[in-house]
Amino acid sequence: MNKKLLAISILTLTLLLSVAGNIARAGISPGRGGSWKWLGYAFFGYDSFLQANVYAYEFNSTATLSVTVYNDYVSGRPLNISALKVGMDWGTNYTSALTSLGTPYVIPWQESRVVPIIFTVPSQAVVSNRVQYSYTIYLEAVNSTTVGGKRIVVWDKLFAGTNFAVYSSDQVSAQQTMRIVNELLDAISDMELNSSKAKLLVTKAENETFVAGILYGQGDFAGARTHYNTALSLANQALAAEEDKGVGFDEAQVDLIKAQAKAIEAVANYQNGLSSMWVLIGVGVVLFGIGYIIRGLGALRKPSVPTA
Repeated sequence: MNKKLLAISILTLTLLLSVAGNIARAGISPGRGGSWKWLGYAFFGYDSFLQANVYAYEFNSTATLSVTVYNDYVSGRPLNISALKVGMDWGTNYTSALTSLGTPYVIPWQESRVVPIIFTVPSQAVVSNRVQYSYTIYLEAVNSTTVGGKRIVVWDKLFAGTNFAVYSSDQVSAQQTMRIVNELLDAISDMELNSSKAKLLVTKAENETFVAGILYGQGDFAGARTHYNTALSLANQALAAEEDKGVGFDEAQVDLIKAQAKAIEAVANYQNGLSSMWVLIGVGVVLFGIGYIIRGLGALRKPSVPTA
């Protein structure tokens, strides 16, 4: 009898664990067909101060976490999401406005839905712009879409990352300008600059960028912003100088071509005039020769003077 009771207990426990396993599988993790991504951030990329790639939002701005949920909960049955939350490690949970206990968000069996979680990033009085924050996504479901449906206690939980950052306005400006300057200088490096002034301005811009990077890594975000803005101004001036040089060069080339054309025309006219001159000289020589012959013939026709 005890053996039968033990067997029944083991079977019951196995079924309970199986159900719990199904509950935990409601897919918000990439391994179960779910996914997540941050939207509307001020900057995404490497932060030399935090020494990590971060999703950064400015103080008091709006952040959106887009979560894709896949329903593989119970075969053939819809998933009724009563709460989809992101827990930030500054101590606050934010819940999607699309989910609630009274009106759950329904996802049919083996289908995916994108559920946004939108919240306001706290002010500098609550959070710091000098640390990274971690966050965890939670999903809770109920067994009915009617009011009073029984909540399923086990949550699907996903530790999503540690790469959330909050920026001051100086950090936002510095990081955004840094990216623009780097792309602009990369583009200029592929050009063959003809202007010595443009080359000098590019060197100055690169120096300003180097100084800005050092200041940002040291946490002087306002100083970094100033130097990045200076670098951007110098890079734009370099392009303007190269453009002026190009215009001047083009105009000089046009003037040279015009001068060459006039020279060729002058030579042609000279050659034409020279040809005409030789023709005239030739005609003159012929006429002179004819006249000389006629004069000679006239002399021959004169009667000889009688001698005394």
